[in-house]
Amino acid sequence: MKIDFDILKDFLEIVYPKVCIACNVGLFKHETYLCTKCRYTLPRANVHQDIEKSIIRKTLYGRIPVFGSAAYYLFSKKSGVQHILHHIKYKQGKDLAVQVGKWMAMELLTTEWIKDLDGFVPIPLHPKKQLERGYNQSEEYCKGLANIVNKPVLNMLKKDIYTSTQTKKKRMERWENIKNTFGATNESVHSLQHIALVDDVMTTGATLEAAYLSLKNAGFNGKVSIVTIALATHLI
Repeated sequence: MKIDFDILKDFLEIVYPKVCIACNVGLFKHETYLCTKCRYTLPRANVHQDIEKSIIRKTLYGRIPVFGSAAYYLFSKKSGVQHILHHIKYKQGKDLAVQVGKWMAMELLTTEWIKDLDGFVPIPLHPKKQLERGYNQSEEYCKGLANIVNKPVLNMLKKDIYTSTQTKKKRMERWENIKNTFGATNESVHSLQHIALVDDVMTTGATLEAAYLSLKNAGFNGKVSIVTIALATHLI
């Protein structure tokens, strides 16, 4: 018996309707991941255009000499953005991470600092955690960025120590939990002139700082920019 896959697809969408990841309303056929309302009204960070006034740069002042910076969303608890991040990290949402990376990259094309970038360096997961999850959400976000701006993904960091979740920790607790956990995997790190460290969400900057210091200790002495999926609203 010949199966009409279009009919089967329509039937499955009736039984298991697609819903918006952010607000849980049903999606139309032309919508993917997010409904049109959430796609264009979820709170945005908009920090990538003005280098001098970037809140990421100000937050990390004295810790990382941030050059350029970008974050797609503003994150707060119990919000649509939190649902997106939860889906990306815990519900096999790597394709969504790639898509958000593409959305962010389309806006980065208009920035000057992106032009001399050597590549995107994702914050790594410990091998055990990556095996459990099946992917690294920061690396998937990098793939979306790289696809649009035509810069490579540079997997130049490794995480040697398995750490507990950072979610409920305060700033100093986060630093104690994450410091000295990263290492550089490539001896050519000293030849890079400008990299973008990429993470899923920035709350205190402890993870990004620890990653930067590991690269610096390995010989990196170039410019560093920061790109994340989301930026915590308490930093604004």
